[in-house]
Formats: sequence, structure tokens, C-alpha cells
Amino acid sequence: MKGHITQAVLQYSYDDLTERAKFDLDFLLLTVAASVICALGFKMNSAPVIVGAMVISPLLYPVICAGAATYRKDWNAFIRAGRTFALGFLAAISAAVAIGLTYATTFRSEILDRLSEATTDYVLVAFFSGLAGTYAFFSPRIHAAVAGIAISVALIPPVVMLGIGLGIGIAKQDTNLVLTSGTIVLSNVFGIYLGSIVMVAVLYLISKD
Repeated sequence: MKGHITQAVLQYSYDDLTERAKFDLDFLLLTVAASVICALGFKMNSAPVIVGAMVISPLLYPVICAGAATYRKDWNAFIRAGRTFALGFLAAISAAVAIGLTYATTFRSEILDRLSEATTDYVLVAFFSGLAGTYAFFSPRIHAAVAGIAISVALIPPVVMLGIGLGIGIAKQDTNLVLTSGTIVLSNVFGIYLGSIVMVAVLYLISKD
């Protein structure tokens, strides 16, 4: 592993990551598309559609970037990544709320089924996905694995659940779904962020000059 992780590779990958974590038209369109596709996947009860939305979603990049920037004490990049995630999150939520309001009576049972796991499980999955995703992004040999990591961490589905939950909550005056899905989103983001910091620290420790 040490042979192909050099300081130059780490710097190049970090610069690429900060570029991908910028909020631009590409990021916005992909986020909204992923949110709508995921929401419709819930309505259709179609796992392949939901998985497709996970692959499309770019929300993983700013979270990993924030972790890397934290280790490097690059606070400007950290703030930009946080802003990108916040704007992407709002865009995804807005799209999901619209779907939730439109299909409020047909989404409920499907979403509740997906909120049955313990919060600790989500944190652990997100942490190890953050480790793997960060390594995949910084390693030139397995960079293509980032898409697979996006599937394992399942970041966009709970965000969409939260948006649909808001739509259902507006229509049904029910806050339980909103609180539960919101907790899952925070757990996922925290787990990925923490895993990213740990892996970047390890990579800089083992890297060659």
C-alpha cells in the first residue's frame, strides 16, 4: 500500500477532491436528480432504482472533503465543503418534500420499513464507509471504488426520507418520521466525516516523500 501512496499523489487527490466538492450547476443537477430518482424508487418499491440514485448523488464528496480539510487544517476548504453539502442538502430536501407532498399517502409504510435499524448501525456503516471511501479516493489504483462506497453508505436515501417525511408531516401533522430520518442523516454524515479524518491521517502517516 505504501508504494503508491506518495505525498504528490495525496496532494493531487486532495486538489481533485476540493474541486469535486464545489457547489456548481453539475453538483446541483446531480443532487436534485438523485433525490427525485430515490424518492420515486421508494414509491415504486424498487431497490435498483434507489441504488442508481446512490451512485448518481455527489453528496459524499463534500463530507469526505470536510474530513480531509479538517486533518490538513485547511479551514477555507472545510467551509466551502460545508457550504456545498448544506446547499446540496437543501436542494435534495426540497425535491423530496415536493414528492412527499404529492405522494404522501403512498410513501409512508415503505419509508417506515427503512427506518427500523438502530442508529448505532448507521454510524458504524458510515464510519467504515468513510474510511473506505477516503482511501478509494486518495488511492489511484482503486479510485473507481468510490461509486461502490456511495452505495454502501446510502447517504441520499435518508436525506430523501427526511424530505418525504417533512412532506408527510406537513400533510399528516406527524413529526416522528421527520425526527427519525433526521437522526439517521446526522449519524451518516458524522460517521463519514470521522472516518475520513482517520483515514487521511493514516495515509499521510504511511505516505512516501
